[in-house]
Amino acid sequence: MTHAFKFRRPEGVQVTYRRMKFEFEDKGFDRYWHGGSPFKSLFWSQLSAAFDPGETFFIDSARALRKQIDDPELLAEMQEFCRQEGHHTAQHIKFDRMNAALGLDIDMCRRRYERILNRARQKLDPMQMLAATVALEHFTACFADQFFKNPQLSEGGDPKVVALWAWHAAEESEHRATCYDIYRACDGKYPMRVISLIGSWLLILYASLVNTAILLHRDGKLFTRDTLSGMRYLFGRRGLITGLAPAFFAYLKPSFHPWKGADGHDIAKWKLENQKYVQNLPDAA
Repeated sequence: MTHAFKFRRPEGVQVTYRRMKFEFEDKGFDRYWHGGSPFKSLFWSQLSAAFDPGETFFIDSARALRKQIDDPELLAEMQEFCRQEGHHTAQHIKFDRMNAALGLDIDMCRRRYERILNRARQKLDPMQMLAATVALEHFTACFADQFFKNPQLSEGGDPKVVALWAWHAAEESEHRATCYDIYRACDGKYPMRVISLIGSWLLILYASLVNTAILLHRDGKLFTRDTLSGMRYLFGRRGLITGLAPAFFAYLKPSFHPWKGADGHDIAKWKLENQKYVQNLPDAA
């Protein structure tokens, strides 16, 4: 028996699979595509390498407990979530391959994320894996919130690449509560949810910073003013990581739900402005 726990999703928001086609595939982009900044470009490019192992982890975590769910709406949402995540992987693999062709060691970046997630698979049971997924989905949804609410984070970026990240952000925001609702439907407990948050966020930030530092070092760009500026980009007063702090503490509340305080406006705006990238084609991986 499941214990359904739902929070009202904003009107007009529905987890929806979309097949996409982005211009970066055909037109390419520069190694330092983010306004010529090595730090910003390499930070985002290495982060893309996390999605191949990461999205697979999320999908497997959600599907592992589907037999415990008897809510048909939640099951249908889970299916769309899995299709979205699978397509995120496919699009980011294209981006990763093009970065590798530019000389970035994307395999090294991916392996660091894989080691963390494989260790989690070995040590965690299905509910613990799902709790880790809920924590990381909160991380990606809050990243998405930052991406949309602070335009300076993408300012100067190649529009062909920014379009990829904007789509990913919109869909992460769209399915921000799917795994959380699965966790609650499977009677997931508060202490496990909170403990998973701390470990998951620290590990993803660790891997991101190490990967970025190694790539910068190999390019001879580590000890530069751009790196100093990049640290402010992440940890400054309006930095990308600093901006996650309120969401981190909100998650610690027993009454937390991913849709509390989220209005779906950014999703609606993205859909209105980006239909040209959506392909009306049969399903594809």
